[in-house]
This record gives sequence, C-alpha cells and structure tokens, in this order.
Amino acid sequence: MGFAIALSGGGARGAAHVGVLCALEEAGLYPAAVAGTSAGSIVGGMYALGMKPTQMRKYVEELAEHTKLIVDADYLGIIISAAELFMGKPITFTGFLKGDRLERYMDKLTEGKSITETKMRLIITAVDLVSRKTIAYTNTLEGVSPQKNTVWKTDVPISLAMRASSAIPAVFRPVYEEGMVLVDGGVTDVVPVELLLGTGEEKVLSVDLSGNYPLKPRANIIDISDSSISLMLSTLTEYMTIGEKYRITPNLPETVSALSFDKMVECMEIGYEAAVQCISSIKAALM
Repeated sequence: MGFAIALSGGGARGAAHVGVLCALEEAGLYPAAVAGTSAGSIVGGMYALGMKPTQMRKYVEELAEHTKLIVDADYLGIIISAAELFMGKPITFTGFLKGDRLERYMDKLTEGKSITETKMRLIITAVDLVSRKTIAYTNTLEGVSPQKNTVWKTDVPISLAMRASSAIPAVFRPVYEEGMVLVDGGVTDVVPVELLLGTGEEKVLSVDLSGNYPLKPRANIIDISDSSISLMLSTLTEYMTIGEKYRITPNLPETVSALSFDKMVECMEIGYEAAVQCISSIKAALM
C-alpha cells in the first residue's frame, strides 16, 4: 500500500510524529515518501534517511531529559539589544535561541549527509523572507512540478534544511544562506501536502499539530509568540484546501508549548494513541 506522509510543525509537540510513525509501522503501513515542516522536517528527515521510529523514541527521551543538547539561549544578544534599545539604536536581535546546538545535534544524527542521500522522496520546507517564497529542499527534482511561489533546491546538508525549516520566528535566529533569510516553513505551508501532490504522489496521509493553543496565564514573550503562531497556523489550516486522503490530529494538551521539551515523551505517546485509534480508517482511506 504505497502512500506518502506530510508532517506539520509544532516545536516540542513534533514528538507526536514519532508516535504516529511507530503506530503506522506496527500496523504494516510504511510511507514511501515524506514531507515535513519545522519539527516535522526533523522527524521526516530522519525517517527518510532510514532511521526506525523505535530508534527515534530513544532520541526523544534523551532530549526530554537533556534539553541543553539543543537549546542555546543568545544571552549576549539579549544584553546587546537591551543596550541598543536604551540608546535608541536599531535593534540587531534576531532570536532568543541561536540554533547552533540544534543544527550540530541534527548534523550528528544525520552523520553530515546531504539531502540527496535519503532512501525515499523527502521534502523539507522553509520560507525565504527576502523573496517571500517557500523554499522546498528535496533529494531529487525528478517528477517535480513547478508551483507558485515555490523554489525547489537540492544537494544541501540535510541538517541545514532541518535547521532552516525549524527557525520559528523570534524564537530561533533565521538561517542566512545564499542571500536568503530563512525561517520556519510553517509560515506559508502548515502541512506540506500540496508539495507532495506536486511530485506525483496521489495517496497522502497528513499529521497536523497546528491546534489553536490558548495563551497561558502570566505568559512570557515566548508563550505569546507561540500562541500567536498556533492561532495563525490553525486558521490557515482551517481555510486551506488540502488534498490528503486522511488527516491525523493528535489531541495534545493545551499546556504544551513549542518549547516544552520536557513534555516530548508525553506528546509522543499521545501521537501513538491517536494513530492507533484510527488505523482502520487510515487503511480504508488509502485503499
């Protein structure tokens, strides 16, 4: 039963994708192509390289226990920007987290491989704020159909594509590459189903984590940014015409934010249960 899968963003919530993949494989369902945005790009990228979901579980558990492996706050940048603001100078601050540790961690997991070395079709999305276009990184341009406001690129380190796709505005620094200013792919493509369809895939399953997560009491600036983005994404998803055969929407706790890395194991288990409960419907939809 050949099919493709599209994985949305969600920050730490993206661990739910690992649970979904575990449930699918237990049911004998193996995606032949994958597209991912933000957190979905990381899970999708590792899957396309051949990593089993059971292996991914171990890394989710590791990151939930040792968040510092991927979190590097830009303390100096914060101090400098405060001084710039005080002196009335233009603020140069671009993100609370540098993203360097995340990229190094991803580079280690992917063994420095190029996106062209994946074992199946892979699409990772980012957004270039200069050209205002979606940048679709893929392992092969074969079968790709031109799409409006989309630039296809290949032959880049897969860790770079993951890092660019995961650059949540204001949270992570953008990625500056070849004259582009790259941020989270979810800004224009919440769940990259259409890109898979544009490569000739006909049966697409999607996993959407872009729920409308309300603002926490006593919210900080990160919470405000996360809540604003989740509202934008859920609204976009509601009004977009998406051509997938079936969509899985794990019901994640409202208390879990994009940076709730300590909740990743919980998100993974919820994703697993959500997929298990609808396996019969998924199989019927993909027939």
